Amino acid sequence: MIMNDTYDWSEKLEKFSLEVSKPKAGILIAAYGSSNMQSGQAIRNFQAKLERYFNIPVRIAFTSETLRKRLAHARTKSDSVLKALKKMEFERFTHIVVQSLHLIAGMEYCDVLEDTNIARNSSRLKISFGLPLLNAEEDILPVVKALHKILPEKFQENDIAVFMGHGTNHEAEQLYLALSSKLTETYPSLYAACMEGSYTLTHVLDELEKKARINKVWLLPLLTVIGKHALCDMAGDDEFSWKSRVLRQGYSCEPYLKGLAESNEIQNIWIRRIEQAIAML
Repeated sequence: MIMNDTYDWSEKLEKFSLEVSKPKAGILIAAYGSSNMQSGQAIRNFQAKLERYFNIPVRIAFTSETLRKRLAHARTKSDSVLKALKKMEFERFTHIVVQSLHLIAGMEYCDVLEDTNIARNSSRLKISFGLPLLNAEEDILPVVKALHKILPEKFQENDIAVFMGHGTNHEAEQLYLALSSKLTETYPSLYAACMEGSYTLTHVLDELEKKARINKVWLLPLLTVIGKHALCDMAGDDEFSWKSRVLRQGYSCEPYLKGLAESNEIQNIWIRRIEQAIAML
């Protein structure tokens, strides 16, 4: 899909409401968040891309209360979803699309949806909610193709790439499993596993034993941004990290620290989610 340079919001907005004399539209993106420079810059870059594309203001909310407290301690401002929406109402926004940057409609996504519904029911805001990256079966293949394009330039024949997701005990885990299956089916040298759930690194290592030859195992985050999970649980030197476990199996291993929010292809999927949410207003 080829994205246009700008999105004609004005034509859509004319149909949204006759009740408001001066409508003001905006977008709120909600992510778990991260306190490191790379992740913060990735989210801000995506924010800027959305503002150029839709030609309207874009705000950011972090869903992690622990992270927001850590940022506050460092004297860095951040907002929860509910607080961000209240601020936007104070700024006289009338129509808002809330787009979660979570991968699946798991527990954190449901929390964002709950806060959005609270804001909708307690104000005159017209709010629409964007779907997560993976919401249905038809979402799997576009994400698979996007992951293939994230591979490092040094990825070679006989290399293996393993994407690390967080995982969940929520029923939405089925989408992780479907993604993992489709990824390896489409690209036999690519795998996706989670830190928790039904398909983990242990299962991938069992599969790798069947390979005739492996040059190197690359580890990549199946995460929106680079945070503690990617830096420590995946790429860290702790004996239980994914890198350490792969090395103990005798493979050469190299982490590639690039979050999904840094991928143009993944960004474009989220943009389509926002377009769908706009149509729902």
